[in-house]
Amino acid sequence: MFTPPPSPTPPKTRPPPSPAHLVSDGLLVPPTVPPPLAPVVTSAPSKYAVARRLRWSVLLVPFTLILIAATTRFLTHPAAFDLLIPGAENKWDQWTEKIFDWTPHSGHSHPPRLHLTSPSLFRRAATPTTVPPVPQNPTLPTPFPQPFDTTLSTNFSTTECYSFFLNMTQTLPFRSCRPFSLLVTHSEAFQEAQNNITEMNVDIWGACNTDLSWDQCSTNMAWFVSALQSSCVKDLSDQNAMAADTLIALQAYDLMRNTSCQVDTATNAYCYVESVGSSDPSSYWFYLLPLGQPLVGITSSACNECTKQLMAAYASALDSSDSTLLSGLQQTYQSAAKSLDNACGADYAQTVNVSNRALARIGTPHVGILLLGVLLASLLSTT
Repeated sequence: MFTPPPSPTPPKTRPPPSPAHLVSDGLLVPPTVPPPLAPVVTSAPSKYAVARRLRWSVLLVPFTLILIAATTRFLTHPAAFDLLIPGAENKWDQWTEKIFDWTPHSGHSHPPRLHLTSPSLFRRAATPTTVPPVPQNPTLPTPFPQPFDTTLSTNFSTTECYSFFLNMTQTLPFRSCRPFSLLVTHSEAFQEAQNNITEMNVDIWGACNTDLSWDQCSTNMAWFVSALQSSCVKDLSDQNAMAADTLIALQAYDLMRNTSCQVDTATNAYCYVESVGSSDPSSYWFYLLPLGQPLVGITSSACNECTKQLMAAYASALDSSDSTLLSGLQQTYQSAAKSLDNACGADYAQTVNVSNRALARIGTPHVGILLLGVLLASLLSTT
């Protein structure tokens, strides 16, 4: 049996020398310890220097803030951008007049906004119609009206977004929930049912009584909101009407299902069906507010208990933690409340402090200017 040879003994090494300096003749000498440094004595600034710095801070900080604000105001003026356009005609004697004119002119456009177009008259009742009471387990039409029941438009920025819409409209988790928020504006069959108040009554019952529970439908719609936002990023950025309007409607699903199912306790009929059956569409327009559709002219016909309950439901939704999802209602509620108060009397609709993200974004630079001023004051006081 082979026995490995013993390992060689490692070479002996000298222990390292103690800390010392090696001189040229090979002798070790201890290092020379340098003499200790004299302590540096700093004198505190005199009270006159502190007062002088504070005086300059008081003078310079407000001036700097005013200068920054004025510069920011000027640089965002449409006339300022004309200086950067090659060949632009700049008449300096007209700048005094132009600098106070903040309306966009040639070469400048408004920033993109929510689609707040005038609503189409989907309800078609021209004469008063007797509205039947809420039906009891009626036979639903087969197939039940669905959003986007006509040929789906291909006007999308990306194929990914188009594919999302194709898949969503064909899936049972979407179709089974019969979303009123999309039926009312994107279903030809639902709109046609408004010509027959009995059919309309049955369709509303079907939208309020789905095979899936309300909680399950709410979860499904929230999932579709998330999927739309990830699949249609460019379309939403491009303000594609189909993508933007559908997102608003999906986010308003819970609120609009609740309001469309409200019952007039005096007649035991659906309030929405009563608005369809009325010859005056004033009450009808209020159901489109969560979709970002502004009111058209209304009359005192809107002064009824159903409209009052509807606006109370809107006010409650805007005061809830989910109000940030109701971008359409945020932009239409206050104007609608004023119109209703004008038609029905003061305080007919509740007052709600609607959060405005655009104003919040505008206010951000002012916070930055304030922080810059504090920083500048700190620097001046320490120099």
